[in-house]
Amino acid sequence: MSEIIKFNLSEIIPTHEDILREQGVLQGIKVREKINKIIVKALDIFKSKAQPVGILSEISIDEFEEVFIDEGENAKDTPLEHIFPQADYLALFALTLGKKVSEAISKFFKENDFALASLLDSIGSLASYKVTEMIETYFLKSLSKSHRICQDLSVLSYSPGYCGWHISGQKKLFLFLHPEKIGLSLNTSFLMTPLKSVSGVIVAGKKEIHIFQNNFPFCLECKTHSCQARMKKLNQ
Repeated sequence: MSEIIKFNLSEIIPTHEDILREQGVLQGIKVREKINKIIVKALDIFKSKAQPVGILSEISIDEFEEVFIDEGENAKDTPLEHIFPQADYLALFALTLGKKVSEAISKFFKENDFALASLLDSIGSLASYKVTEMIETYFLKSLSKSHRICQDLSVLSYSPGYCGWHISGQKKLFLFLHPEKIGLSLNTSFLMTPLKSVSGVIVAGKKEIHIFQNNFPFCLECKTHSCQARMKKLNQ
């Protein structure tokens, strides 16, 4: 059974420092006052447009195997195929900041207001990361409330399009979860609309199951290697 979750907007607003870091500005570097004013404007627009909402549904290991197995598009070996069979609990999720944020970003790009569009885009990305963390925490707390949690249980999310799970995996995920309930849809390239949205599976289990060597062939093409930071956070 799926559950629709609304998130507190005030909890996902990124700081100026985080926004600048997302833009590639190193910590401690001073920026012109004009840039700071555009950041304030972008934040105001985001606060007036964003409507963060998510949908969550538990899924069994056998059910998720059917979702994860594709028609030959996944990498031959992926971290997730080794991780999810060891899970204690799994849940599919999808979340979005709503169509108004994406529409505003597109509007400013079309108007050639690249600074404002780029900063608003960074704010949307950072907020999406935060909401993903929040839905992970929500799932962990729901397990705790139902007395299904052990002391060393950890949760991490994994999404189609990353770490060898082909983006076409969105199709089966949508068929199971029905994110259209929160206004999400897929295009022919399996990208979600609205743009500032995230979907995937939350894996709850001992933290050791999430630790892997990022030496898969597709790791060479990865630009962020965010898995390293995620695993480091688990160890801390």
